[in-house]
Amino acid sequence: MGATLKQVGFLVQSRAFSVAAAAGIFSGTMGCVLFILDVNLGMNFMLSLIPDQVVFNVFVVFASLVAAFRTSYALVRYTDAAKYLHELNACWFDAASTLISFCRASTAPQAEIDKFQHTMVRLVSLMNALSLDGLQQRAKDSNNVGYRFEVLGADDLDDDTQQNIFQATHKVEYVFQLLQQLVVDGMESKVLSIPPPILSRSFQEMGAGLLTYHEAKKIACVPLPYAYAVITQ
Repeated sequence: MGATLKQVGFLVQSRAFSVAAAAGIFSGTMGCVLFILDVNLGMNFMLSLIPDQVVFNVFVVFASLVAAFRTSYALVRYTDAAKYLHELNACWFDAASTLISFCRASTAPQAEIDKFQHTMVRLVSLMNALSLDGLQQRAKDSNNVGYRFEVLGADDLDDDTQQNIFQATHKVEYVFQLLQQLVVDGMESKVLSIPPPILSRSFQEMGAGLLTYHEAKKIACVPLPYAYAVITQ
């Protein structure tokens, strides 16, 4: 019951509900005014203004097609967005999980293994948070900070890395490059002594995660074409 009331509250506060309510109230008020003028006051002008039946049928068909288009388009965007978010989470988890597992066969000192694993987890966590933040739609001149995402151990990265990430124009791609460099350095230091064909799985998952991020960004940042937006408003 509480969840239902909360959903109703969100619906009432939404822009779509406000616009629909305003249009309904205005239309109802105008209908009452016209009815009073036409019937009660005996002006009898409505019959001359009512369109032909064919015109009315065409309008009903057009409005139905527009409503069906908007509904199907919204449903496709919703399902695609949910799919991309789950794929993004799976790619980052798979990449981090395989890199952690590959360290079991390492011949490097334990201190170097721990340093690699801790740094890798921090970068993956930071990249995930930056990806989700990049998918938020915020106006450039807006003071809305959007959702805040927790990052594991971001403050433990060295100052130069934090500063470079902060100044980067494309933060997700920059952290992605740092993560790739970390893996290559791990291969060089024998922290990752797993055979290269098996290790390539981690690179594939990282690449798939970045590709999924840009697919999701297409939905978040590319608006409906103007012609369709005008017709379906």
